[in-house]
Amino acid sequence: MKTNYILLLLIVIVFSCKKKDTTPQGDNEVWLLYKRFNPTFIDITRGTTLTFINKDNSNHTVTHNGRLFASGKMKTGDKFEYTFADSADYTVYCNYHPDNLQEQVYIRVK
Repeated sequence: MKTNYILLLLIVIVFSCKKKDTTPQGDNEVWLLYKRFNPTFIDITRGTTLTFINKDNSNHTVTHNGRLFASGKMKTGDKFEYTFADSADYTVYCNYHPDNLQEQVYIRVK
Protein backbone atom coordinates (compact mmCIF):
# COMPACT_ATOMS: atom_id res chain seq x y z
CA MET A 1 0.00 0.00 0.00
CA LYS A 2 2.84 2.37 0.86
CA THR A 3 4.45 1.64 -2.53
CA ASN A 4 1.23 2.63 -4.32
CA TYR A 5 1.10 5.89 -2.38
CA ILE A 6 4.72 6.72 -3.26
CA LEU A 7 4.13 5.88 -6.92
CA LEU A 8 1.03 8.10 -7.02
CA LEU A 9 2.95 10.93 -5.35
CA LEU A 10 5.76 10.64 -7.91
CA ILE A 11 3.28 10.77 -10.79
CA VAL A 12 1.66 13.91 -9.36
CA ILE A 13 5.07 15.56 -8.95
CA VAL A 14 6.16 14.72 -12.51
CA PHE A 15 2.97 16.11 -14.06
CA SER A 16 2.94 19.23 -11.90
CA CYS A 17 6.51 20.04 -12.95
CA LYS A 18 5.59 20.10 -16.63
CA LYS A 19 6.64 23.42 -18.10
CA LYS A 20 3.75 25.66 -19.02
CA ASP A 21 3.92 27.48 -22.36
CA THR A 22 4.14 31.17 -21.53
CA THR A 23 4.82 32.36 -25.08
CA PRO A 24 2.61 35.37 -25.88
CA GLN A 25 0.20 34.98 -28.78
CA GLY A 26 1.26 36.82 -31.93
CA ASP A 27 -0.95 39.30 -33.79
CA ASN A 28 -1.54 36.98 -36.75
CA GLU A 29 -1.80 33.74 -34.79
CA VAL A 30 -4.88 31.68 -34.08
CA TRP A 31 -4.40 29.11 -31.33
CA LEU A 32 -6.28 25.85 -31.03
CA LEU A 33 -6.45 25.59 -27.28
CA TYR A 34 -8.77 23.59 -25.01
CA LYS A 35 -10.99 22.59 -27.96
CA ARG A 36 -11.56 26.14 -29.09
CA PHE A 37 -10.01 28.64 -31.46
CA ASN A 38 -8.49 31.72 -29.89
CA PRO A 39 -9.51 34.26 -31.04
CA THR A 40 -12.91 33.21 -32.37
CA PHE A 41 -13.23 36.32 -34.55
CA ILE A 42 -10.47 38.18 -36.36
CA ASP A 43 -10.32 41.15 -38.79
CA ILE A 44 -7.39 41.21 -41.19
CA THR A 45 -6.41 42.92 -44.42
CA ARG A 46 -6.07 41.17 -47.75
CA GLY A 47 -2.68 39.49 -48.14
CA THR A 48 -2.31 38.69 -44.43
CA THR A 49 -0.95 35.27 -43.50
CA LEU A 50 -2.49 33.70 -40.41
CA THR A 51 -0.62 31.02 -38.51
CA PHE A 52 -2.81 28.43 -36.80
CA ILE A 53 -1.01 26.66 -33.93
CA ASN A 54 -2.30 23.60 -32.08
CA LYS A 55 -1.62 24.33 -28.41
CA ASP A 56 -4.04 21.64 -27.26
CA ASN A 57 -3.34 18.03 -26.25
CA SER A 58 -5.89 16.81 -28.83
CA ASN A 59 -5.54 16.53 -32.58
CA HIS A 60 -7.31 19.21 -34.62
CA THR A 61 -7.69 20.49 -38.16
CA VAL A 62 -8.04 23.93 -39.67
CA THR A 63 -10.66 23.53 -42.37
CA HIS A 64 -12.43 26.20 -44.42
CA ASN A 65 -16.18 25.54 -44.57
CA GLY A 66 -16.07 25.84 -48.39
CA ARG A 67 -13.03 23.53 -48.63
CA LEU A 68 -10.78 26.34 -49.93
CA PHE A 69 -8.05 25.04 -47.63
CA ALA A 70 -7.51 22.32 -45.04
CA SER A 71 -4.56 21.66 -42.77
CA GLY A 72 -5.01 17.94 -42.37
CA LYS A 73 -4.34 16.38 -38.97
CA MET A 74 -2.54 18.76 -36.61
CA LYS A 75 -0.88 17.24 -33.56
CA THR A 76 0.17 19.21 -30.49
CA GLY A 77 2.62 21.93 -31.54
CA ASP A 78 1.88 21.68 -35.27
CA LYS A 79 1.43 24.88 -37.30
CA PHE A 80 -0.56 25.66 -40.43
CA GLU A 81 -0.31 28.90 -42.39
CA TYR A 82 -2.71 30.36 -44.91
CA THR A 83 -2.51 33.66 -46.79
CA PHE A 84 -5.88 35.32 -47.37
CA ALA A 85 -5.64 36.87 -50.82
CA ASP A 86 -9.30 37.80 -51.35
CA SER A 87 -11.56 40.16 -49.43
CA ALA A 88 -14.31 37.97 -48.01
CA ASP A 89 -15.68 36.43 -44.84
CA TYR A 90 -14.35 32.98 -43.94
CA THR A 91 -15.55 30.39 -41.46
CA VAL A 92 -12.95 27.89 -40.30
CA TYR A 93 -13.64 24.85 -38.14
CA CYS A 94 -12.08 21.62 -36.84
CA ASN A 95 -13.04 18.40 -38.65
CA TYR A 96 -12.71 16.43 -35.42
CA HIS A 97 -15.22 18.63 -33.59
CA PRO A 98 -17.49 20.12 -36.30
CA ASP A 99 -20.50 20.62 -34.01
CA ASN A 100 -18.53 22.54 -31.38
CA LEU A 101 -19.36 26.18 -32.09
CA GLN A 102 -16.44 27.29 -29.89
CA GLU A 103 -14.11 25.45 -32.22
CA GLN A 104 -14.74 27.80 -35.10
CA VAL A 105 -13.09 31.04 -36.09
CA TYR A 106 -14.70 33.75 -38.20
CA ILE A 107 -12.27 35.73 -40.33
CA ARG A 108 -13.18 38.99 -42.04
CA VAL A 109 -10.71 40.01 -44.75
CA LYS A 110 -10.91 43.61 -45.96
